[in-house]
Amino acid sequence: MEPIRLLVVDIDGCLVAVEHAAYDLGNLARVAELNRSSLTDPAVPPLTILSGRPHPYVDALMQVLDIRVPAIFENGAGLAVRSPYTARYRAEVERGRVSLAVLARELGGRPELTIQPGKSASLTVFPVDPDEGIEGIERLLEEIVEREALELVLDPAQECVNVLVRGVDKGLGLRWLADELALPLSQIAGIGDSLGDLAWLELCGFSCAPANAVEAVQLRVDSVSEFEDVRAVEELYRAVIERNRRATSSLAE
Repeated sequence: MEPIRLLVVDIDGCLVAVEHAAYDLGNLARVAELNRSSLTDPAVPPLTILSGRPHPYVDALMQVLDIRVPAIFENGAGLAVRSPYTARYRAEVERGRVSLAVLARELGGRPELTIQPGKSASLTVFPVDPDEGIEGIERLLEEIVEREALELVLDPAQECVNVLVRGVDKGLGLRWLADELALPLSQIAGIGDSLGDLAWLELCGFSCAPANAVEAVQLRVDSVSEFEDVRAVEELYRAVIERNRRATSSLAE
């Protein structure tokens, strides 16, 4: 059993409940404290983020959680560094910007949907009425992408549909993180909740999910918490630490 040297977590559905819920600041603070303890305790892996959220949002959470290693934003399109403050995009993103602009133009003014602002290397589309679900939005996006022959792929989440440049996804994002930190994927643990997270969770040496994760994710990860969202992240973080302590003990023996 290899030690885990990095814990990677999604935001929506993991660090916070979906549907733009309020953050549980108490539990979030405990996760931040666990992350800070990685500076002095070798059994505690540092925490980072792999999310579809745009850079400013991920950057703010890096400060809240005191994340000091790089993080991934816009579903693998960009890499954020807190200090020295930098953000850069994958070269592959450039060829998809024209397609993203075409799709945004086609969607403009439609009353049944809203496009999340702030993204420059992907699109995220929400139904205006969350009770309608994302199925209608997904069908509309599929029709436009096919009709216009756009170099884009759809990545449905629990409450929205992410639209990604073909070839750029969270799996690529995890590999980017591993390369930046010179870590084998087998020494990375991940926590995710939606179908789009499987692309990177299945690359991890140890994969986890909160109780609110979709069934397909729960069936394909190594550990599922009995808790939801950030309470699950705290529990699973502690489980990873305990796993590391066991690994160290077995090596000593």
